[in-house]
Amino acid sequence: MNLQKIELNGEVYIKESDIPKMNMIDNNHVIVIAQRGWIFEGYKDISITDKIRLLNANVVRSWSNGRGIGGLTKEKYKSEYTLDPVGTVEFAPEGIIAIINIEW
Repeated sequence: MNLQKIELNGEVYIKESDIPKMNMIDNNHVIVIAQRGWIFEGYKDISITDKIRLLNANVVRSWSNGRGIGGLTKEKYKSEYTLDPVGTVEFAPEGIIAIINIEW
C-alpha cells in the first residue's frame, strides 16, 4: 500500500482515513465496556495482540431510548446515542469487562 506521509517536528503522519485500510477488517467494529463504567465504540486494531486498541473510537456518553448499550449494535438505533470522538484508545486486557460486535 502506497500511503502519503508528512513529517512534522520529527513525527511522521498519515491520513486518518488510511488507518482502516491498514489495520481493520470488516467484522471488527466493536463496543468495549471497560472498567469504571467507560463504554467505547470503534474498530479493533488486529495488528496487535498484547492489548486492545480501538481506532476511530468514540466514547458512548449517553442514551435514553430504553434499549441499553445493546441497542447501539444495530445501525438503525445509532442516532439515539451520543458518541464523542476520541480517536485511538488502548486498553490492557485486564481493564476490559466485555466486547460486543456491532452490525454496522
